[in-house]
Amino acid sequence: MAKTASFTRWDARPLSPEQLAYAREDVAHLLELAGELERRLAALGRLEWAREECRSLERASDERDPESVLARLPRIRGLSASSQTIARELVAWRERTAAAADRPAQRLLSDAALVELAKRKPGSARELEQIRGVNAGSPRRRGSELLEAVRRGRERPAEPLSPDRRPPPPEPGDAPLIALAEALVRSRAREADLAYELLAVRADLQAIVAAGRVDGEEADVRTLRGWRRELVGAELLELLDGRISLSVKDRVLHVNASSPI
Repeated sequence: MAKTASFTRWDARPLSPEQLAYAREDVAHLLELAGELERRLAALGRLEWAREECRSLERASDERDPESVLARLPRIRGLSASSQTIARELVAWRERTAAAADRPAQRLLSDAALVELAKRKPGSARELEQIRGVNAGSPRRRGSELLEAVRRGRERPAEPLSPDRRPPPPEPGDAPLIALAEALVRSRAREADLAYELLAVRADLQAIVAAGRVDGEEADVRTLRGWRRELVGAELLELLDGRISLSVKDRVLHVNASSPI
């Protein structure tokens, strides 16, 4: 398919006849392709794996959760509770305004500018103009709306973000265990003829190792769920618990049951 419209403005309205034709051609053969992929997956005994992956997509939504957007803002956890409350109002304003205008939220107000607004709490148009990236190209009405959002945030009781649930950071002593875990995952990926990254990335392994070190609980990562757990996740936990070990013979990695010491 010719990539004639790949780099055109897809946020413009209305879409051009060329863009509509391009989008239509992009999906014209998907049903036929899905049938062939299903046949191949069934032959490999992996159709349920694919269905499991698709179920997570079925639950996904294009609707943006303002609280999740707020938690992902840069430097947001370094702000005071009162500034975080203002940021919450600004995020809500940006999401509503972007949806009404059918524009990307970042085009209205960047994350960096939003955080700076919450930090400085401007109360006038003059103070607003001192914040880089806020008024450039914006209508005067939008500046008034920003000031109103800041005012609402200042009047609300301080409501800090919920605790950060990210896994604890890795420690220097975790590195050998992460490398050992990666060796096992790469070996199982090669045997299954799968891309290693489909089973785990380094962040997944870091979380698994760190969770076991801190509280002995399992990390909430994809490697320990569903078909990935069956393929390598459960075995990975056994390795880190010392119940199995790895060895090399004829340049091939082998998994062995560990003998009690």
